[in-house]
Amino acid sequence: MKRNWLLLFAVGLLLSAGAVGQETEEKTEAATDSATESDESAKADDSASEQPLIWVFRHRRVKQCDDTEMSLEESRIKLKDAGVAVHQSSCGFRTDTVFVSGCGEPTGQILLHLIRGNALDAVIDEGYGPAEQVKYQVVTCPKMEK
Repeated sequence: MKRNWLLLFAVGLLLSAGAVGQETEEKTEAATDSATESDESAKADDSASEQPLIWVFRHRRVKQCDDTEMSLEESRIKLKDAGVAVHQSSCGFRTDTVFVSGCGEPTGQILLHLIRGNALDAVIDEGYGPAEQVKYQVVTCPKMEK
């Protein structure tokens, strides 16, 4: 009889230990799931606050025979001074318009910069526009004589 009681007692202990262990595992899984969900929501918040990169442009020289051209570096500095982080820069040539030769005529040379989308208003104030509005081709920057 003692033996049956001991056996029942042992089985009861094992079952209660298993239930406690299972409850602990469930709490651990719930905590892990909660942490994973908060990590995912934090990542979503970070990606939502990080704007996409967009290309912007401005004309390198507004008119032919005009000495008011701007180098790529001068353009990059102008944007930096306006508080805009430039991630990449390049020279380009507009391909959506025909440009005739002649003093006072516009040129197709443009300066391109890759910036965050949330800085678009600042660059528009500086005379730049979204490059998606024009067709262009990336070209080697011309050497400037100064």
